[in-house]
Amino acid sequence: MVFVSIDDFYEKAGACRKLSREEEIQWAEKMKAGDPAAREVLIQSYLPMVARRIKWLNPHMQTLGMVIYCQHALERAVDSFNFLQDSEPFSHRLSWYLRQAVTSYIVK
Repeated sequence: MVFVSIDDFYEKAGACRKLSREEEIQWAEKMKAGDPAAREVLIQSYLPMVARRIKWLNPHMQTLGMVIYCQHALERAVDSFNFLQDSEPFSHRLSWYLRQAVTSYIVK
């Protein structure tokens, strides 16, 4: 998904809906089978969480650069997580990746 401004990101992220656990498993099975559209559905379902995390930051840090860092963190988290097992919730993994992305953005 492409964003032209931080407000555009918040608007598009707000329009995405969270998947139920059953839907998440169905899409994860499709992603595991190689369906790239399923990966995008999983990524988009967690964009509101990314938007909330960015809104917690100071206003001067709410930039498109931060959005890009956090979006890449979301993509890495989706790619590395096994949605088909019931170990930890994905939100915990994503939260860790987002903290790393914010720290990395601040340092650079």
